[in-house]
Amino acid sequence: MRFDLVVLGHVSIDHIRMPGKPELILPGGAAAAVATSAALAGAKVGLVTKVGEDFPGEWLEKLASILDVRGVHVLPGKTMHIYMIYHEDGSVDAPVEIGVAERMGETPIPEEYMEAKFFHIAPIPPEEQLKALKRLEGKRISLDFNPTYYEDYKRRPELVRELVERSEIIFPNEREAMLITGLKDVRKSAEQLYSWGVELVVVTRGEKGVLIYDGDFHEFPALPVEGEIDPTGAGDAFAGGFLAGYSRGLSLEECVKLGLERARNVLKKKGSWSV
Repeated sequence: MRFDLVVLGHVSIDHIRMPGKPELILPGGAAAAVATSAALAGAKVGLVTKVGEDFPGEWLEKLASILDVRGVHVLPGKTMHIYMIYHEDGSVDAPVEIGVAERMGETPIPEEYMEAKFFHIAPIPPEEQLKALKRLEGKRISLDFNPTYYEDYKRRPELVRELVERSEIIFPNEREAMLITGLKDVRKSAEQLYSWGVELVVVTRGEKGVLIYDGDFHEFPALPVEGEIDPTGAGDAFAGGFLAGYSRGLSLEECVKLGLERARNVLKKKGSWSV
């Protein structure tokens, strides 16, 4: 059976350190967050990534229970580790140990994945995203961004513009859309991004919902969520749900509904994976 979606990017071991609390270790990584969300939204999904020998076997089994893991390469060395360190004053440090996750844009893609209906390149360094885009030239591709690479986006605007124009869909959040374009209005930012050649600009806005521009504006409110929430991975979960619908030809409204439902599900649990 042909894959609906193939996701390329990081899978990580996340360390959450809160003041006065024991360290919490969770599976992470934007690629896995998108892929698990899309799989639970009904898509046939393949995942392309690199992990180390320290990646827990039960986590890999969890992924394999809902999606195809032939593109998950287990290499000698350490998985990417991300440390979210929260301080009493409200500040957050987020050091990263890259481990085996270098040159992610060069990660081998199984031949079985190459006829997938759609490909998503999760946040990796912009130059690595460009490598992946060039390897997948002629395919239908979406792209996402991440605060980790904000300095790269500001320092290399010509590279970011090339990433956008080579993509069919992009998923910036509100801040990223304005940072990338240098504009202070999210609607003007969406119009600017669209003018660079992308077909669909999907701006996630947290509690304010979703703004989409495809030559016209479409606004969708967020779904209500009761009780305590963990926002980790909500944007990735939205992208996964959206792409699960988009890759199967659903309407824009149906894609957004799937995305918002998947995001709400992740908001109610710990960590970024949907599974």
